[in-house]
Amino acid sequence: MERNDPKGGILLLVLKLLGSLMILLAGIGAALCAVHYERTRVRLLDGWIDLILFIRGQIDCYLTPIDEMLRSLDPELLRSCMGRAGCTSLSELLHQGRLYLSPEAYRLLSGFVREIGSSYREEQLRRCDYYLEAVHPLREKIAEEQPVRIRLSVTLGICLSIATAILLW
Repeated sequence: MERNDPKGGILLLVLKLLGSLMILLAGIGAALCAVHYERTRVRLLDGWIDLILFIRGQIDCYLTPIDEMLRSLDPELLRSCMGRAGCTSLSELLHQGRLYLSPEAYRLLSGFVREIGSSYREEQLRRCDYYLEAVHPLREKIAEEQPVRIRLSVTLGICLSIATAILLW
């Protein structure tokens, strides 16, 4: 291609536009992934709170063993805790959602997983109540910060992709 070739200039412009569009789409995709991540963090804690309430009810009413509780668990509740069908232990369930948990939430829930099922009924009920009281404020804090974090993630993802596209021109 010669330097003054009009077809070469148009081709170069089209390639630049396509590249810029791809960068912008990557930024939008990253922003959407960040939004999904932030929303999943809150939903996961909601799921664990519901699971602890379910476990507390099963212990209080029926003294059901943990493995039996997991087998009879509603699939929707299992999914809300990031679990899959056939999940055999609470530690496995906790491990499946670890990516979405803050270090503090993971510490609390791993303590719950370690302690539940290893003592008498009254102590297990107290442990459930303790962890419910500890996890709920953490969930509220994360939910309160969520809109700001989502706005920041979307703004950064899109603005960085636009800035990168501009720099490549």
